[in-house]
Amino acid sequence: MADQSKIPRVYCIGTADTKFDDIQFLAESVSFNLKSFNNKNGSSKVQVVVVDVSTGNKESKPIKGDFVFVSRNEVLSYCDEKTSLDIPSDRGRALTLMSKGLTNFLAKEAQQDRGSFHLAGAIGLGGSGGTSLISTALIKSLKFGTPKLIVSTVASGQTQPYVGTSDLVLFPSVVDICGINNVSRVVLSNAAAAFSGMVVSSLSRLLDAVTKKITVGITMFGVTTPCVTAVKERLEKEGYEALVFHATGVGGKAMESLVREGFIQGVLDITTTEVADYVVGGVMACDESRFDAVIEKNIPFVLSVGALDMVNFGAKDTVPSQFQSRNLYVHNEQVTLMRTTVDENKKLANFIANKLNKSSSKFRVCLPEMGVSALDAPEKPFYDPIATATLINELKNLINIKENHQVKVYPCHINDIKFANALVDSFLEISELNPVDSSQSKVAKSSQESQKGPVSHVKEPSSKAAISYSPSNFPNAKPETLQRTQAVLQQLRGQISKGLPIIGGGAGTGISAKFEEAGGIDLIVIYNSGRFRMAGRGSLAGLLPFADANAVVLEMANEVLPVVKKAPVLAGVCGTDPFRRMDYFLRQLESIGFYGVQNFPTVGLYDGNFRQNLEETGMGYGLEVKMIEQAHNMGLLTTPYSFNEEEASEMAKAGADVIVAHMGLTTAGSIGAKTSLTILESVVRVQAIADAAHSINPSIIVLCHGGPISGPKEAEFILKRTNGVHGFYGASSMERLPVEEAITSTVKHYKSISIK
Repeated sequence: MADQSKIPRVYCIGTADTKFDDIQFLAESVSFNLKSFNNKNGSSKVQVVVVDVSTGNKESKPIKGDFVFVSRNEVLSYCDEKTSLDIPSDRGRALTLMSKGLTNFLAKEAQQDRGSFHLAGAIGLGGSGGTSLISTALIKSLKFGTPKLIVSTVASGQTQPYVGTSDLVLFPSVVDICGINNVSRVVLSNAAAAFSGMVVSSLSRLLDAVTKKITVGITMFGVTTPCVTAVKERLEKEGYEALVFHATGVGGKAMESLVREGFIQGVLDITTTEVADYVVGGVMACDESRFDAVIEKNIPFVLSVGALDMVNFGAKDTVPSQFQSRNLYVHNEQVTLMRTTVDENKKLANFIANKLNKSSSKFRVCLPEMGVSALDAPEKPFYDPIATATLINELKNLINIKENHQVKVYPCHINDIKFANALVDSFLEISELNPVDSSQSKVAKSSQESQKGPVSHVKEPSSKAAISYSPSNFPNAKPETLQRTQAVLQQLRGQISKGLPIIGGGAGTGISAKFEEAGGIDLIVIYNSGRFRMAGRGSLAGLLPFADANAVVLEMANEVLPVVKKAPVLAGVCGTDPFRRMDYFLRQLESIGFYGVQNFPTVGLYDGNFRQNLEETGMGYGLEVKMIEQAHNMGLLTTPYSFNEEEASEMAKAGADVIVAHMGLTTAGSIGAKTSLTILESVVRVQAIADAAHSINPSIIVLCHGGPISGPKEAEFILKRTNGVHGFYGASSMERLPVEEAITSTVKHYKSISIK
């Protein structure tokens, strides 16, 4: 708050040697308007100071009137250089020297302990040279919010070099500033009135003792608008004030300028796309100092990777020739976007990580692995799961994790509401600022209860054991296989983020697979038990020596794969098969069109001495884990069965994408098992398996299966009573039970026909 005992001062600045009449008229107009405003509002008198910044050979005469006059020699005396007061003959050097003197002079005047005066604003006038001289000084020496205006001949041109990220106002002079005439009189009068109104309003605002909200800066692009809008609304409900900055190069700089000046006390840097332009060479670039202000000010900081899938250029024909063959998207006639590559994303991650690793303050990095912009989504032009995964994985690996430095990965798209809530939750977690405070410097801890909002159920990675999705983690993968797998996973996680369950099912015949797909199934798995099941035998037949399990799957592929058009089809693989080179067999499955694998037949269905003997003789569950690891390294989709927490952990470490929590053979129907867990016991078992898997890989998908979970009602019962379980996988319940019921019912209807 301004000290009411100090006299407000405003400064009228110009080159009195060439624009004496103009600066005289401007100072008189400012003085007149301030007196008029003050008389109406009962405010104290504001003193007008005229500052001469002439760069000619001769010193100007003082301005007439009731003004304090600061000569050009006095301004020059504030230069650091120990030189004479002679102005250099070179105009460029003269302007630079005078601007330096003016900057230091105003900075000294702006100090609050500067005698009995308070710097309340500054107004200047000039051509291109004068505007450059004065604008540099005003921006460097006067903080944001202090009224600053220049009547300028360049106000209607390219003003970014003069204004930058400041709140400086350029007022068009319309005519050249070279004397008072009918036009300049109107222009200067209006400018003086506008400036005086700003000063009076600013003084009134500063003198009012009002409660100030803690202000949070947020970066946004059009392609991250849904996320930023949700974050802003949530922060405002929590009691914060949110300022949104368009990340166009200038936007990030403007936000960080306000951070340096203390107007912003926390940052959610959601849209860091300016880094992509800086690293790759776009037109909306930040500079090397990006993030420095936030780190230096030691304020709560949450960072994400919004729109790092794109580099900005102008019209399409302005895109540099070396990029013309790239993936380009015409946003409008003036803006063309270019998709970033895997190598470029590595460089972006390196730039960000190098900055963050220098920070001693608290920060959270929140990464949406399903897409970083509206264009980075299935069927959108910048959808590239491998490039996005590279960015996320590189950041996870490069950022030094400490207690105050955390990286969180979420199975969400950046514009999902769950991710927006996760960003705010992370900010509240590290913020020690009350949402409403009486001063910007006051710090007090908010209670955890007051910070609670919509809860994100995503678990924070506890270590780097979490499964990563960089191509380097799939050493034996074909690019097309890996990209296909990532596309499936992104689609599945998209459903999860919308609250829709993942439904998988076994298919023992082509007709089962065909109509499972027609019903909207997400995953289809074919394995030998399906053949036995649809032949009227129990699923357990698939574990007995009635046939070569892996050979049966190859045979069934000829029946199932041709009739399934879109749904991913996986192969049930007997990982303990001693008569197959598993690496070659997996390549064979990949080549004929399978998306991935599941471990079936599985020794997990055996127990007691027989199971123990299998383990002792080298035919145990560990071979199935090894098979899943090999498939993962090939980039195949992996959805293994796990029967307990230990098995779930091992499969997650092997790289499983989906864990199916197996409760034993399905009990319903004419040939179903009779012995199994109860439905309530299954809730406990499924939750334990899910928790074990998530402790290794927080983003892993978990489905429930088997035992008493024999239909939609039972599946819903489990899903509503567990956390982190995303759907149901059915085999007998997906094809055998519906067939039993449908055929039985249909035949009964026929038998009920009367022939008389």
